[in-house]
Amino acid sequence: LLGTIGLESLSSLAIYFTMGQCCCSPCKRFLPSSMIEFSGTAAAEAIMNEESLLENNIPQVHSINPEMSAPSIRVATNLGNEVKGYGLALTDVSVEQESCYWEWRVRTGGNPTVTVMVGVSNRRNSKFYEILASSSVPPEQHGTKFMCTASDLKDGDVIGIVVQQSELPMIQLYVNGEIEDGLQVTRFRGTVYPSIYLPQKGSNNDVSATFLYREEQYVHGPPGPQFHPLIAERSLM
Repeated sequence: LLGTIGLESLSSLAIYFTMGQCCCSPCKRFLPSSMIEFSGTAAAEAIMNEESLLENNIPQVHSINPEMSAPSIRVATNLGNEVKGYGLALTDVSVEQESCYWEWRVRTGGNPTVTVMVGVSNRRNSKFYEILASSSVPPEQHGTKFMCTASDLKDGDVIGIVVQQSELPMIQLYVNGEIEDGLQVTRFRGTVYPSIYLPQKGSNNDVSATFLYREEQYVHGPPGPQFHPLIAERSLM
């Protein structure tokens, strides 16, 4: 058996057998004790939680995802976290944590005030926007079911989004650090991504928003220590 199974395969078997899946299997006796010890370490690393990721200061780099956003949306900076244009924009990181927090800083583009929608949205693609473009559905209802409308925003206003998946409401909005009663989403379903809907306002559509997802970027920060910055799904694995 050992002559026909490579080291990589043995490592995979070791991880599988020592994670409680098949600890009494006779196959386990073919694994060297050193490999079993190694697999225990690998298993522990595989289930590293979000708190340890934050403590170890593993950098997170997220951005607006043009492929999931409306064709009228454009990414405005090299960092990829500022969005301009109009329509629905989604980021490239899904919401996987029990509780998390992020912010959007809104620029009105010369308008006295603007109205935007923020929250989360399910994965989108170009076909989604093609179908809706030829439908009678109003543009602001394109994928915004799990989003709230923030009105009368002034230049530089900051919207904070709090997500807690085990409690209701699942999403609560804050504006400039203050909770906004009524701006909440009771629940959402499926895999979702932080999202924002920018209005078509003015001839140049200069309304923009910046996605702030790391603690050092926050303008106001979360309402409690249990709300962590977003962590990419691959980092949670």
